[in-house]
Amino acid sequence: MSGSTRWLAGVCAVVLVIVVAGVIAATRGGAQSYPTDSPEYTVQQYVRTVADRDANKAISYMSSDLQARCDTQPRDMITSRSRSNVRATLEDVKRGDKTATVRVGITESFGSGPFDGGDSTQTVVFELQQQADGWRFTDAPWPLYCPSAPAKPVR
Repeated sequence: MSGSTRWLAGVCAVVLVIVVAGVIAATRGGAQSYPTDSPEYTVQQYVRTVADRDANKAISYMSSDLQARCDTQPRDMITSRSRSNVRATLEDVKRGDKTATVRVGITESFGSGPFDGGDSTQTVVFELQQQADGWRFTDAPWPLYCPSAPAKPVR
């Protein structure tokens, strides 16, 4: 094998490695997919709607009781968010018969430049219940606030 043939073979090998690495990186990126009938999927879709500042869609993931309780509350925590980026990481899921608790790490980035921003990370727990139309939140999910359900009188 001549020197120029070895050089060409070496270049081809390097190019092949770069292409394979690019394909692997492209297929591994992106969000994890969850079954559409799972509480994880509902939380993932909800967090996406919050990141997109779509309060109406976000509220559609709540149970009808919770929607009624939250009806008069401002949606500013979703629609007027100053965050530039929201990332979420699934930490834990606990499932009961028709209930689920999903714990998620949420990181929000603020600002747009290298020196005028920052990150804030918190763990958020979402409470869901399986209903006829899918998994729905039963307690006001981050970042919304809704009053608690009125206490039932003791008789």
